[in-house]
Order: sequence, then C-alpha cells, then structure tokens
Amino acid sequence: MKDLTKMAIKETTALTILALAEMIFLFPFIKDGILGILYGSAFSITSWWLMVKDVKSFVKKGALFKYGFLLRYFLYAVGMGTAIFYGNRFFVGTVLGILNLKFSLFIFGRWLSENTTN
Repeated sequence: MKDLTKMAIKETTALTILALAEMIFLFPFIKDGILGILYGSAFSITSWWLMVKDVKSFVKKGALFKYGFLLRYFLYAVGMGTAIFYGNRFFVGTVLGILNLKFSLFIFGRWLSENTTN
C-alpha cells in the first residue's frame, strides 16, 4: 500500500510539473487558457487520488465494481461542462489540463515505475 501512495505522490508531482511547463510555454499565446489548464489539472489530480483510493479498496475488499469510476467521469463532465461557459480558450485549457494526467503518465512513466514491485 505504501508503494501505491508513493507512486500517487510521484504522479501528482509529475502532473504539476507538466501543468506548470505548459502554462509557461503557452502564456504568450493563449492567456485566457492558462486558468483553464489549472482548472483541468485540479480535476485530473482529484480523479487520480480517487482512482488510488479505489485501487486500495479493491485490494483490501476485492470488490469487482466500484462507483468511483462513475464519479471520476462525472467530475470530468462537470469540469468540462462548467468550463464551456467561460469561453472557448478556457475550455481548451481545461481539456488540456484534464489530459495532463494521460500526458504525464506517458512522459514520466519510467520515473513513476522506479522502485515498484511487480
């Protein structure tokens, strides 16, 4: 269980680094989308920790289906649904922030998998 928490902290750090790099790089081009990246990244971090919580409960109880899966996708829908009211650039930034979870796993995957047991 401690390895899972360690990996979750590493992934949160990687996601934060990626979001900050995107914000610095994209600031001159789309200033409206920068807050969207923060907004979407907050939803990504929240869903990541919900997923870690689901995996821990799955390991302990062995349940086949948890409602955390539906909750995570509901949070994504709420995030993107509320972002569209702030404009197109904010929405695109939010989508990019939500996708940061996938991007950070792809970019930092080797670092995240270090010191884990199979």
